Amino acid sequence: METASVPSAGTNTRTGWLAAVGFMALLLLGGGLAGRLSAAPGYALFAAAGFLLASGTGVFAVFTLTRRGETRALQRAFTLLLYAGAAVYVLCVCALAGYYIHETLQGRMEWRWIIFGPTILGALIVLDYGLYRKLVRNNLPTWRRYRRYVSREQSNPGAMRRVLVDEVILHRSLFRTSKIRWLRHALIFWGFMVMFAAELAAVVVRDGFPAFGWRDIWREPGHPVTLTFGFVFDFTGVMIVAGCLLALGWRVAVNARPERRYSDTPTTVFLLFVVLTGFVVEGLRILPTLDDPVNRAEFAGLAAAHLFARAGVAGTSSYQPWWFTHVIAACVFIAYVPVMRLIHSCATPLGRLAHSQKEMLAAKKMGVLGAMLRPNQPRPS
Repeated sequence: METASVPSAGTNTRTGWLAAVGFMALLLLGGGLAGRLSAAPGYALFAAAGFLLASGTGVFAVFTLTRRGETRALQRAFTLLLYAGAAVYVLCVCALAGYYIHETLQGRMEWRWIIFGPTILGALIVLDYGLYRKLVRNNLPTWRRYRRYVSREQSNPGAMRRVLVDEVILHRSLFRTSKIRWLRHALIFWGFMVMFAAELAAVVVRDGFPAFGWRDIWREPGHPVTLTFGFVFDFTGVMIVAGCLLALGWRVAVNARPERRYSDTPTTVFLLFVVLTGFVVEGLRILPTLDDPVNRAEFAGLAAAHLFARAGVAGTSSYQPWWFTHVIAACVFIAYVPVMRLIHSCATPLGRLAHSQKEMLAAKKMGVLGAMLRPNQPRPS
């Protein structure tokens, strides 16, 4: 189906918008560094960016998965929403970066957070560029060559919806091929996705609510919302650990068979290390209040804390080194995603969705064959 390109108002207009966003970002960063901004503007921009990106994704889903609405209007709508969401997200990062750096320099925050901020930001930049290079830039020549055969009017939304459910969400083909591979993939994929969604929600509750002067329920001991988040984080972490252990066991079982090409042992070990160090950090945090009943929600961290208590580990002196280990490993893993085989988790669903459009593939084939049979006419380029 036809997709939108960068808004066609011209290079000067795009440059002007980029300059305006850059100027506003510098103002917000400078205002935060000077202590003129609270955290509230940053979290307001964070909420606005999330709303715009979610709305743009929703409009794009209507555009690709249905034939409702006028094509050009939908293209303009999701393009504007997604670009606006990305711009507002940049403003959000600058506002929060300025504020938190100022707070750290004033001694109101621990220095470890000023290390965490740039590290995770750099990892996300590397991730975004790597995904763009792998999934977009490398496929642009193919897109430009065959875009004439791609249109919304010739698409089959019903087939795309079926593939979205069967292959992207449920992975039924993988289930039919190997139930063990399906289970390990489902545990890791859905464990990570739910954990990621929970962390986005936690940012709003944990940091956004206090920034607006609302009730700080995150720091109320035993509050049901906080306990729910703790349980979700531990449960999804255990899902990922189980998936990694299953993947490693499967790799050993197929070591001498052709199926071993479907394994990625370095990535699995790396991910397992990241999650386990997270449980270590959680256990060390729980250790001083080991007998507090509210710790039961974080069941995996509580189990780790009991192990540390039996081993005589001192949580106070060990916490910060393990915290740095976990944070740096997590950031490196995020930056590492585009260069490892885990990228197939993004590329394979896109390929399956494209191959669900049999009519457009047939039109492309006929167009290419027609150009070959008419040597005096230029081929698709």
